[in-house]
Amino acid sequence: MRAVLGGMVSLLALAGAVQAVEVADYRFQGSYASSVGAAPVLTALAGTQSFVTDTVAGSPTTVLSFAEGAGLVLTPTTGLIASNTYSVAMLVRFDDVSGYRKILDFRNGTDDDGLYNYSGELYLYPDFEGTPTPITAGAYHWVVMTRDGAGNIVGYVDAAQQITGSDTNGIGIIDAANTLRFFADDTTTTGEESAGAVSRIRIFDHVLSQPEVAALGGPAIAVPVPGTSRPGLAALLALVLASALLALARRR
Repeated sequence: MRAVLGGMVSLLALAGAVQAVEVADYRFQGSYASSVGAAPVLTALAGTQSFVTDTVAGSPTTVLSFAEGAGLVLTPTTGLIASNTYSVAMLVRFDDVSGYRKILDFRNGTDDDGLYNYSGELYLYPDFEGTPTPITAGAYHWVVMTRDGAGNIVGYVDAAQQITGSDTNGIGIIDAANTLRFFADDTTTTGEESAGAVSRIRIFDHVLSQPEVAALGGPAIAVPVPGTSRPGLAALLALVLASALLALARRR
């Protein structure tokens, strides 16, 4: 019986070990603070921002409206995510999707490289250009970028994969400033930005799979730790645990 109980404890510990949670969830309900963890409060770049009510996924929701260039800054990212391994998910609406409109900047505004909308396409400039026009003006879209430590990047719009490849040039590595900038252009090329509104920004310290990206519209989720998750692992653990309980019952 002790052996069986010991096995059950080990299985429960393993089940807990394969789960991890997001490190930041900014919902913009009248606040720039994250609703989870101890993530830094977002700060506003120069320009007009305001909390307003908008329709998101068919429901009236408080969002943060921003003027052109009036983006957001997350700093420091140190202790929150590694500079080369993360997932960033944004539920955002852009008023203008023509040409280049910067979405995410990894160099604290000092470099033209970064994640863009390019005439409706998702584009990790200058290396990875997505399929035509999944991003439409005036509509909210989930825009997600993931990067692992080996340099593999994947970008999604509304859970559909748009870009993928090996980031050999390190475009998606957060530089020594340890800063992420949202929805504002850099200082090397100006004007490549759009006004709009953001409903949510979620940040994870590891890579999300496509099914996890598809589930982002719901409440805070638990996601597998890289290297420990395998298809059917949860079901296997449940089956083994049920077998252990049945063995205990038979011994009685």
